Amino acid sequence: MASSKMKILSAFRRTTNETTDDPVEPESHQEQPEEPESHQEEQSAEAPSERLMVIPLDQLECNPSQPRSVADEEKLEELITAILQEGLIQPIAVHATSHNRYQIVAGHRRVAAFQRLYERTKGTERQRQYEAIPAIVKAPLDDLRMATTSFIENDKREKLNLVDEAAALTKIRDFLSARLSREATAKDVADAVGKKDEQRVGRLFRFHEAPVVVKEGVIGQRLVSKNDTTDGTLLAVVKTSTKGQKTIDLIAALEFSRLHKYFAAHTPERANEKTKRIIDRAREEAWSVRRIQGYIKAIISGETNRRSPPAVFSDESGRLTVYLSRLHTAPLDARAQLRVRLQSILSELDRMPEPSGAPDPAVPSTNSGAINVD
Repeated sequence: MASSKMKILSAFRRTTNETTDDPVEPESHQEQPEEPESHQEEQSAEAPSERLMVIPLDQLECNPSQPRSVADEEKLEELITAILQEGLIQPIAVHATSHNRYQIVAGHRRVAAFQRLYERTKGTERQRQYEAIPAIVKAPLDDLRMATTSFIENDKREKLNLVDEAAALTKIRDFLSARLSREATAKDVADAVGKKDEQRVGRLFRFHEAPVVVKEGVIGQRLVSKNDTTDGTLLAVVKTSTKGQKTIDLIAALEFSRLHKYFAAHTPERANEKTKRIIDRAREEAWSVRRIQGYIKAIISGETNRRSPPAVFSDESGRLTVYLSRLHTAPLDARAQLRVRLQSILSELDRMPEPSGAPDPAVPSTNSGAINVD
């Protein structure tokens, strides 16, 4: 056990030389007047230097500014597999909150992976390998530095969903406003986290105010509180149910928020239900942003009460029917779907063997596999 721990630590020491993303400012090297030894020791205790430790899992605390509310089940299992095969490539980052207690600055998913491995190896000698995790212990961080560091680290490793990204940047704005003694702007926050698109940051502030039904519809899952874990884990883990479905981007998300506001003003008792139904349909049918904007504009302006554009074709029970009269007004995505279906029919024809003989004219034909053109 001791030799394996030393092997891990030696690998980590090679990774700790990278300081590009480390927000901790370097210590000043200016000469200072000599101070009594006792005072120097007191300062050293109050401001410990960054160091590498192996910390028991039960001494770790969740970061209140952790931007990621959940971990994806499938990706967490991929991380566990990587740890089993290659070991932990990079230690987590923490800072001490009290004696033998450490708050995670970065690395909640790595801790979640170790927690699972600890449970899965219970009763075996291997369990001891996962009862503690290597960590870089940083100097104390204030609320603003903690929030920005956590956001940058998470955003760099894997993109946050829109709800988590909006909540994290809003929290950073609040901390930054307190620091500046004024309302922090989108540019202030963008600069603090190294984002170039301040317009997107401003939109995320607006999306943070969207109702829960819109947020859940956009990310395709129930919102989970960061404290909503009852099994001792520091990060909730969920199975993503929207794989393969259209991702809703920020522009579309704001459109759905506008739609909910309209429904709430006209039919408040059904606003959530109607908004959710349209979001679900847009996701399942892979609506483009342009189609979403047009559909919502039509509802709000009262130009039409139609549920959807007329179908360009139907493909049911082995019969393909194409409505030529509707093609000129059909949306681009409907035309694309028809093109894909026709191409698949042509490909199927190319793969068919030559017929063995001419069809018997005495045998009546059936409608199986018929293609109608109206």
